[in-house]
Amino acid sequence: MSATQRVADKRLASPRERDLGELARHFDATDAGELPWEKAEDAVIERPELEQISLRLPKEDLDALKRRAARAGVGYTTLIRMIVRHYLRVPAGR
Repeated sequence: MSATQRVADKRLASPRERDLGELARHFDATDAGELPWEKAEDAVIERPELEQISLRLPKEDLDALKRRAARAGVGYTTLIRMIVRHYLRVPAGR
């Protein structure tokens, strides 16, 4: 991706999407073994168990998800997981 495309993408993405994209790029470029783990005394990192499912979506919705995920710098399945987790954290009725 050229510098011009990155600038254009940043203008199209929301601030949250830009933050997520920057965070994703950071972890893509960072070797976790090089992080200062000795300072993380009480850190517990657990990866949730993932289960594969089949999900049918209208093509235009999937295309929109893929575009939004690309602007945020994450994969579209990651974005779908993020949306579901966010939805589940919001109290019912809001």
